[in-house]
Amino acid sequence: MDLGSILSSIGGSDALTDAASQAGIAPDQAQSVLQGVMEHATSGGVPEEMVDAVAGKTGLDPAQIQAFLPQVMPLLQGHADATGDQGGLGGLLGSVGGLLGGGGGGGLAGLAAGLFGDKG
Repeated sequence: MDLGSILSSIGGSDALTDAASQAGIAPDQAQSVLQGVMEHATSGGVPEEMVDAVAGKTGLDPAQIQAFLPQVMPLLQGHADATGDQGGLGGLLGSVGGLLGGGGGGGLAGLAAGLFGDKG
């Protein structure tokens, strides 16, 4: 998974600006959050520590990070679909989805499962 390619593809998009707006953060902060999330996940960081780690790097409130993640998940999935990088981004999406959705298939975990076609 090429983080630079993902960041340049998603980072300059109107969709990221919209996702940031929905989460109540500035577009430049959204890029920083997206980069922090991806770096944390790809470096083997503990999923349960992701929100606090990214909040610490960006200076944003953890609640803002958590509100942004469900907004950016479809953008990451769109990038994975366009580039065929289901494998690399699948782990990231699963990590974030498991973190925020808990058990039971609700929340972001349900979204991540739905994006990958897992209805079970």
